[in-house]
Amino acid sequence: MTRLLSGRIWSSCTLQQRLARFAGHLVEINTPNTGMEPGRLQRIFKKNFILVRGQLFVPSSLNSIRVFDVKAPRYTIPVGIRTTFRTGKAFNRIRLVHIGADYIELLAKDKNRSRILLPLNKVEGIYRVK
Repeated sequence: MTRLLSGRIWSSCTLQQRLARFAGHLVEINTPNTGMEPGRLQRIFKKNFILVRGQLFVPSSLNSIRVFDVKAPRYTIPVGIRTTFRTGKAFNRIRLVHIGADYIELLAKDKNRSRILLPLNKVEGIYRVK
């Protein structure tokens, strides 16, 4: 399991820094009580907020942020993710792209080339699957 934290997957990049690379992309915000229709990631503030569809969000408080139309990753690891919120079996077999300082990035199981960013405070565990 320590191979999950290899140099290919791990970095000190924060969620805010990673989101800054996705400015202008279509994103879907999933909050603890509701989901939001996809909208453009308009602005990423330096510390705590992002602006989507004219609304401010605190990324670390969200369940997940799905980013659409992202280039395919070079390297992924098949994993299962346990989260603090209900996902059914959505994360039982998924591909890990990146572990940052305060988030993980997953390759979504769809054909839209999307990524799912989970704040680490929403992740209980990561386990390797074959």
